[in-house]
Amino acid sequence: MSRPRGVLLDLDGTLVDSPSVILAAFHDACAPHGAVPLPADARALIGKPLDTILPRLIPQGDEAVWEEAKALFRESFARRSRAAASSLVFPGIRDLLTDLAAEGIRIAVVTSKITRSAHELLEATGLDRHPDLVVGHDRAPRGKPAPDPALLAAQSLGLAPEDCVVVGDSPDDVAMAVGAGMAAVGVDWGVADADTLLAAGAVFVATTVSELAGHLHGPVMETARK
Repeated sequence: MSRPRGVLLDLDGTLVDSPSVILAAFHDACAPHGAVPLPADARALIGKPLDTILPRLIPQGDEAVWEEAKALFRESFARRSRAAASSLVFPGIRDLLTDLAAEGIRIAVVTSKITRSAHELLEATGLDRHPDLVVGHDRAPRGKPAPDPALLAAQSLGLAPEDCVVVGDSPDDVAMAVGAGMAAVGVDWGVADADTLLAAGAVFVATTVSELAGHLHGPVMETARK
């Protein structure tokens, strides 16, 4: 069985272990506005655009407050992720990306980060040489869970949606894939558990990077077509 022609990968919680850094940056962004401690469900917001997250974390704010918090978050995340970069990449991810590229598989990173921030994180972690394309929240008319980022990635890579697989750790990643007519493979080392990802429409949930690599062979494409 052949592999998919394109693999569209989420970034935070899928390639890099950044949720703890994100939560710390949430705290830094919200503290000046008296919105700490963070709510118990703050971790579940990871993977959504900041324009969605910040009004939830600072409900008493307005557009000016949220814009200021957004700038504080990005500064804090960039600083903290640079400091922790060497330890952020999940074990096995570098080899997975190297193997996919060696086999001629097109690789895109599709993220709710803005594109500039995604490039900064990829560069800090040394993953920037692998993707053929980075699609941030700012490049598509609508972000996740809408299908727009995945469809833009496929089009930019010159691939049909049915030739692509989306890999991510959140229900929004899965919903994006389903809406775009792509197979979705979940990973359980990020923000959502396997049951949540399967309920959202994932055809498979990997528990290790090795398991993910194995399933990116034919079975994922065959499962998606059934």
